[in-house]
Amino acid sequence: MFKIAIDGPAGAGKSTIAKILAKKLNIEYIDTGAMYRAVTLKALRLGIDMEDENAYGFLSSTVLDICNGRFIMDGEDVSEAIRTVEVTENVSTPSKIGVVRSYLVDYQRKISDSKSVIMDGRDIGTVVLPNAELKIYLIASVECRAKRRMLEREQSGIFKSLEETMLEIETRDHKDSTRKISPLKCAEDAIVVDSSDMTIDEVVSEIIKLVNERGLIKMSEKNEKYYVGQTVTGTVTGVNSNAIYLEIEEGVKAVIYANDLLEVPGKLYLEYSEGAEYTAQVKSIGKDKKNPNVVVLYLSTKLAYEKEQAEAKEKALQEKIAQFHAIKEADEVINAKVLRTTKNGAELLYNNTKLFLSYKHSSLSEDALKQLKGEEIPVIVLYVNEERHFISVSQIAAEKKQKRLAKEAAYGALEVGQVVEGEVVSILAYGAIVKLGLVSGLLHASEIDHFPVRDVKKVLSVGKKVTVKVIKIDEEKIGLSMKALTTHPWEVLKEKYHVGDVFEGTVKKIIPAGLIIELTPEYSGLMSKMEYSWLVNEKYDGVVNEGDKILVKVMNIDDKKFRVSLSHRETVENAWSGIKLRKGEIVEVEVVRDVERGAEVTYKTVTGFLPVNEVSSSKRVTNVTDEFAAGTKVNAMVLECDPNRAKLVVSVKAIEVAKERESFDSYMKEQEQENTGSTIGDLLGDALKK
Repeated sequence: MFKIAIDGPAGAGKSTIAKILAKKLNIEYIDTGAMYRAVTLKALRLGIDMEDENAYGFLSSTVLDICNGRFIMDGEDVSEAIRTVEVTENVSTPSKIGVVRSYLVDYQRKISDSKSVIMDGRDIGTVVLPNAELKIYLIASVECRAKRRMLEREQSGIFKSLEETMLEIETRDHKDSTRKISPLKCAEDAIVVDSSDMTIDEVVSEIIKLVNERGLIKMSEKNEKYYVGQTVTGTVTGVNSNAIYLEIEEGVKAVIYANDLLEVPGKLYLEYSEGAEYTAQVKSIGKDKKNPNVVVLYLSTKLAYEKEQAEAKEKALQEKIAQFHAIKEADEVINAKVLRTTKNGAELLYNNTKLFLSYKHSSLSEDALKQLKGEEIPVIVLYVNEERHFISVSQIAAEKKQKRLAKEAAYGALEVGQVVEGEVVSILAYGAIVKLGLVSGLLHASEIDHFPVRDVKKVLSVGKKVTVKVIKIDEEKIGLSMKALTTHPWEVLKEKYHVGDVFEGTVKKIIPAGLIIELTPEYSGLMSKMEYSWLVNEKYDGVVNEGDKILVKVMNIDDKKFRVSLSHRETVENAWSGIKLRKGEIVEVEVVRDVERGAEVTYKTVTGFLPVNEVSSSKRVTNVTDEFAAGTKVNAMVLECDPNRAKLVVSVKAIEVAKERESFDSYMKEQEQENTGSTIGDLLGDALKK
């Protein structure tokens, strides 16, 4: 038993060739795609969620087999059922499930252990059958595969252009070679067969020749001891201008054509004669058309030389391929010369190797590229196809990288704290974008000024040159500030004003809470209305106007709230500081003038209040000055004294009431003494007599 693995890109003809070889070699063709279809069919029948990897538990009880080209699942021939539209539309889902992949790979290996098989796919030689006796990597040019695909489609009534189909093929190649599960890959020991310029029969013959070279199958009883590459000697039986005919042994003939001779000294029939012996290498093995029982060996004296040349060429090619793989892995920007342009792109040259630049990967138009013929342009390697010896590049990617590197260099040159010049290139709702050469930074609205900027457009405009400070570098984000270059107005204020300072300020505004005093162009302080005077009744209403100067003292500077508290009364002596009176104490006050509901009186250095209802206990008084003329000094009782509030309230009536109380209390005391010893009845009797 032996195994043959055929891998290669889509459209190379793998399945077609594999099926023909299976018939010719009388071995089993394992249709791996059919296996995935069978799993899909069963999943559809069971109604499972095909996206859920845990739903494929049914695989352990599923039996698959191939018999005479028919596909059997669980004892049922499903050859037709797996080709339905429903299966076709859903087969891609199970194909990407890891557990399905593992199960089928194991199953394929088991089948190959029981019979001689041939399989085709993307990774048969690298994953499924890594120990296959013969590994073929079948390739064809993109154009060739596209034409084959177009022919297939046209037979189905589908028509697409060659360019569209080629693009599809290239895209499919890239996806197949980079996919995570089952990527397209050529095994190291695989033999590459390019079918671009070969017919199906020629490809089949080439692979059968390889089968024979490895002695995998007996072509006939006569030729089992002959193989391609073998050196044989025969007797010349005939010569003409194009070939030399030989007999190797009974039933085995040989022929060597002139174009298979390494050197042709002259006319063959003059150089070689019948009966002479001739030695050459077996190029291929066939059968005599007239007598199928006779083996015909096709010989060549070029094989060794051609093999040597091919190996040298392949080695050089692989070295170049390796070089471009390294360039691709390093994401290196290279300069390639423009050779010519085609309808699909431009042909470039780098290190004696042709590269392809499609127009979609070029930053220039077709006409612009034509003008650059002979000139070098920067490119980056996008894709290296070893089988096709095709290398695609991108000018756009190269230019982007160059810009990125230049940007990174400019970015790396910036430091936090650095002051730079920039230009506003964009106005945003929350700030502005400032270009700093090759890089740009964000000037947030909160960093434009020390005070809130509600409309950036009123402060900045596109094209305006600005000086900014770098305040943050986070990955590729640059934070800029204009306000960081100026001293905060609050700090300016703090340098100018200190707690305890007394100065003459301008009243900027009068509000219910007090006076707003201008300190700097940016800040003002508040003088509370309670801080105007030590006297409660002394108001600034009608006395102080906006724009007036007023002497104030700095009482507090609040850094957290950016507030300054001021006082006017602290700039004058507090007349209440020495006033200490108790409620009920008798003091001498001087009547000054009538005020609402009473009169203003003075006591020492302070002003108090005598309510009109506290003037007399015996009569109703309308105005205090009706009883006590201005300037009259009278004794009064303290009703309330609050120095902290500059408040003193006195009463004349309270003294009268006190005297009346005192007189009554004295009378009652005398009566009590006179009536000592009398009963209550006596006292009542006496009272009645009176």
